[in-house]
Amino acid sequence: MKVTISNLTFTIGIVLGSFLAFDLIAADDLFSSKGQAAEHGGEILPVDEAFRFGSYEDGDMLTVFWQVLPGYYLYRDKFQFWRSGSALEIELPRGVMRQDEIFGEVEVLSGLVQVQVPASQPIEVSYQGCAERGFCYPPQKRSLFSSK
Repeated sequence: MKVTISNLTFTIGIVLGSFLAFDLIAADDLFSSKGQAAEHGGEILPVDEAFRFGSYEDGDMLTVFWQVLPGYYLYRDKFQFWRSGSALEIELPRGVMRQDEIFGEVEVLSGLVQVQVPASQPIEVSYQGCAERGFCYPPQKRSLFSSK
């Protein structure tokens, strides 16, 4: 078989294309939950599924809540609330102490977590949590608006 520049170029292109395709698949697994082992079928859930966030108004108060699924927890000291750029003093429920791989001895919240804030708009809230299997989510930030 005679090797020509066009045959060699074609072969190199096929080999490099195969490596590129493999790298793209590996990168997809790296940045998605598919490659992570944890609860719920062996995958790390998206943050909004692991920590189901919501709120409702009750008179002059806005109840903010997170339904934290089993196998996940929120850091109590990572909650922050603001209104118009000023921090709000909010009473958080007590949690349980846990030895965390990232932050050491910390207080964490799980199950249904509820917080009441004055119903005025807008309110910003930030929080952070982890899966018990060692995967931690970046801090999350949400905006709340009331009808008041």
